Amino acid sequence: MAPKTEPRLNSMIGEGSIFEGKFYISGSIQIDGRFEGEVRTEDELIVGETGKVKTDIVAKRVVVGGTVIGNIDAEEEVLLLSTGRV
Repeated sequence: MAPKTEPRLNSMIGEGSIFEGKFYISGSIQIDGRFEGEVRTEDELIVGETGKVKTDIVAKRVVVGGTVIGNIDAEEEVLLLSTGRV
């Protein structure tokens, strides 16, 4: 069995940043700022501890360390950290 590799982070919305709109990405993304709209990725989406998103998420894997308001559609898994709220 091949070892599990960590996903490569392609995009980041940093703490203090605000993004509104649609974001479609083939790689992984981490959101540490505010995001409102629609986000889809073929890989992993991470909502960091300072991240606040109001969106419907479609991703392979989702890690929630911040706040998500909306639906999560994950192909593999949703991981809710102790700091996360959905």
